[in-house]
Amino acid sequence: MLHTLPTRPGLLFGSFLYSKSIHTEESLLSLWIKDYGQSEILKPEFNPLIEYYAKEMPGDLSRFLVITDKTFPRSELLKAKLNSLDWERRFATLGKRSVNVDIGFLSLENFLLATTKNYSHRIFIGDDIFADLTFEFKQGNFKALPWTYPDYQDPQKIQFLTKARNRLLASFLPMT
Repeated sequence: MLHTLPTRPGLLFGSFLYSKSIHTEESLLSLWIKDYGQSEILKPEFNPLIEYYAKEMPGDLSRFLVITDKTFPRSELLKAKLNSLDWERRFATLGKRSVNVDIGFLSLENFLLATTKNYSHRIFIGDDIFADLTFEFKQGNFKALPWTYPDYQDPQKIQFLTKARNRLLASFLPMT
């Protein structure tokens, strides 16, 4: 008889880029916490996306990242991405977003971002959503891949993910 190995859960990740004239960090964070629970927060110093998104989003832009304290099954990546698209639509005005939400999933082996855009290295996970392998965890570190967005290669963000991965690993270790 063939058996499959159970997959370990991981941590959900969110990145919120938003117009400060429309949203507050607290209001967006409360959306996240309501659905996914308490989370670690990072307000990155490096934010190269401001100019790119300024064309679509009005006013002064800000950003924060979150990663859950509790674990989720891997299937939650798809659900969380669909949820984030609902948030973006709910807050849009005249077809323009006032918040951009990236959703990801951190496992012991890698870090994935969910996206609506297909490409050769992205895997379809359902409902027109694809998983982008953004980092692999190899030889004790997160390793960027040729397609990893430069924004995510920022050392501060990698350190944030590494700290979360260490917390995840500790949750799998037997208690002594």
